[in-house]
Amino acid sequence: MKSFTAVLHVKTPTPEKVAKLAGKVLSGLTSSATTYKEPDPPLKNLETELNSLNTLMDSKDGSKQKNQGIIDQAAVVYALLKEYIIYVNKIAKGDKAIILLSGFDCNDERESRQIPEKCVIKRLEDGSSVCSVKIYVETLEDADRYKVEIATDINGPWVTVLDYGSVKKLEIKDQVRGQIIFIRVSGGNTLGWGIPSEPAVFIPR
Repeated sequence: MKSFTAVLHVKTPTPEKVAKLAGKVLSGLTSSATTYKEPDPPLKNLETELNSLNTLMDSKDGSKQKNQGIIDQAAVVYALLKEYIIYVNKIAKGDKAIILLSGFDCNDERESRQIPEKCVIKRLEDGSSVCSVKIYVETLEDADRYKVEIATDINGPWVTVLDYGSVKKLEIKDQVRGQIIFIRVSGGNTLGWGIPSEPAVFIPR
């Protein structure tokens, strides 16, 4: 099934561009509350981080420390926008009019990508540092990001420890030595997250 998707259209995420888009999305989602009833993450998160970014930019003095602070805060806001892209596409289900209500731009052409299929973990190995885990999965055709969740019980609750990871860099760190953990991975794209893999067991060391 072909569908329209919300897109960032910010090739170079400068603080100014990020702030402008975030303001547009905050306004769009707020004014379309009947359509976007429960934004994920909550809009308060975006409002707070955007206000912090605008405050930093308003007090810009040219110092290296202040400039770095602005860049770091812009990265926080940009990461939130990526999460809202997933939420908007989930609600809109390919409807261009609904996407545009959100404040995000819409791709000009319909795209044929699907939400990725169920992920498959091939193997787990010791990672690059103590108590870390390197995860190898089968590449999913429609996935451009991967999410890793862990739990201490096979039935959950599951906690996300890595999202927007690439298939070549799926590694989680700082786990508890000797504690059995269950790991599952999902593939995702702008349309949403696919079905998580079957849980795999690992003991960090």
